[in-house]
Amino acid sequence: MKRKADEMQLSLATKATKWLGIFYTVSLLVWTILDLVFNNHLGIQFIILLMGLIIFFVSMMIMRQRMQ
Repeated sequence: MKRKADEMQLSLATKATKWLGIFYTVSLLVWTILDLVFNNHLGIQFIILLMGLIIFFVSMMIMRQRMQ
């Protein structure tokens, strides 16, 4: 039987998720810039980066509307 997470566990999970998102965003951005400089084209990593940012901002808009 699982128990519900308390506030400290939720806070730690939120912070870990934030750092994970920062890591993935920076990694994909650096990879995109390097690919653009050395190969003169945008690869699949740019599409993944854009889709992730779109999902982030759309979900933020939806959650803000639900809070009101």
